[in-house]
Amino acid sequence: MSFCCHGAQSVYAVRTLAVFERVHFCGKSFTFAVKVSTIMAKRLLTILLLSTAAMLASQAQNAYGRIGTCMNEGRWFDLAHELNVTPADSVNPILYKMAVAMTHHYFNRPDSACTVLGDLLNNHQEELGDNTLSMAVLMGMNLARTDRYAEAADLMQSLCGQLEAMGADSTQTAGLSIMARQYRVFAENGPVCRPLHPAGTYRVPMKIDNAMHTVRDKASEGHFIAMDGRINGWESPLVFDTGAGVNIISSRQAYESGLRLLDAVIPMAGVGMQQGRLAMADTLRIGDMVWANVPFLIVDIRTGNAEADSTGVLLPPVIGLPFMLRMREVQMDFEHRQFIIPAVPSSNPLGESNMLRTDSENLRVAAADGDGRPLYLHFDTGGYGTTLLPRWYLQHKEEVMAAGTPDSLRVAGVGGVNITRAYRLPYKEFRIGNGEAVLDSVTVDTGIGLHTGGEESPQYLGGEEDGTLGLDLLEQFRTVILNLEEMYLNGIPY
Repeated sequence: MSFCCHGAQSVYAVRTLAVFERVHFCGKSFTFAVKVSTIMAKRLLTILLLSTAAMLASQAQNAYGRIGTCMNEGRWFDLAHELNVTPADSVNPILYKMAVAMTHHYFNRPDSACTVLGDLLNNHQEELGDNTLSMAVLMGMNLARTDRYAEAADLMQSLCGQLEAMGADSTQTAGLSIMARQYRVFAENGPVCRPLHPAGTYRVPMKIDNAMHTVRDKASEGHFIAMDGRINGWESPLVFDTGAGVNIISSRQAYESGLRLLDAVIPMAGVGMQQGRLAMADTLRIGDMVWANVPFLIVDIRTGNAEADSTGVLLPPVIGLPFMLRMREVQMDFEHRQFIIPAVPSSNPLGESNMLRTDSENLRVAAADGDGRPLYLHFDTGGYGTTLLPRWYLQHKEEVMAAGTPDSLRVAGVGGVNITRAYRLPYKEFRIGNGEAVLDSVTVDTGIGLHTGGEESPQYLGGEEDGTLGLDLLEQFRTVILNLEEMYLNGIPY
């Protein structure tokens, strides 16, 4: 498969935007979720790389096989390790460059990713074969991450045209078309998130408050981490949500703050489907920091469940991951109740990255339990409770059945509500970076419907993570450092 890429290319990956929060309804526990997806497809990279599976199977014990297996299975932390210990000249050069491109992509090094991908696409399309498309899409995504939106839009549109000429229908190219439109709109309204404040270290008061989210005048069980802000001068608390792949605002709040509507509609997926509309804030102020041209997605969360819907409309505007990336590092100082945005990001004390940027525009943290067993956690400051997910449950059934108390978990999201069987573990240790903390209660989600007996995991759960890292665990540390330049999360104990 050959594509004309005009100097650009990328991996065809699901791009999602999500916000999660934990709330309490009349004695029943919910996790309220929104997932916004710009590409409704499986990771194309994984599919296309399977073309090398037969070749890799015979070499599974050597570096070549291990690197290829890591790529095919989406084990990006393991892939980064293999590249660190494997001499480049001992591996097929095309496979090695693809692996390097993937690690640069997932560990948030878009400039380096573009360099490697450009070499692959300009000089090695014949060797790439069917992987050319995935590399082209990946290139487009990384061009966008470096604010080269016009180039990214041109590339995605070109790929759409070429796929259609080869017989693909609109359903097969819809994801690329959506990305192309989003990038085009940003190119026409940029530069996006331009800082107006001078460089320096900034401190912003941290609000940890459950009163922001009420149900029938009753405070919720969980709470949010937030800061005061101004959107076009309109004052509002802003939820700090690492589980959100975009800044999110309701239609009422968008009107009150005077957001400019943009010509782009983004499909959303949670439990069901919904659509959001892109809009632009002329200015966003947080403390003494001010940015111009800040995009938001206008979302009125609707589940079809009256009880769940009674909460979503009251959620304050959400600051998500793409905006946090502009800050490079955010220190959550729980001892002094403040956010610290340092002028110069801190050096990584861990020696390697323990956090990556997922296909769904979220963060995955490589953590560990008290016995040192690895845990891959969805990092979600918009959700209060730390939860272990079905993937972990299936691997630790005996432990859960022996120590856990039967419970249920209600997950409300776009399009509906899931109610699953769950267990509550009385004690669990976690290691985040160099810090250790203990929770005296952790929910384990089986993913099995409480009433149906079938699988009922919401669409925002991709099955690649062992759990969600919520605010209740972060609060056990004096300070949590979120470094988005060297991609690490480190908990500093009291």
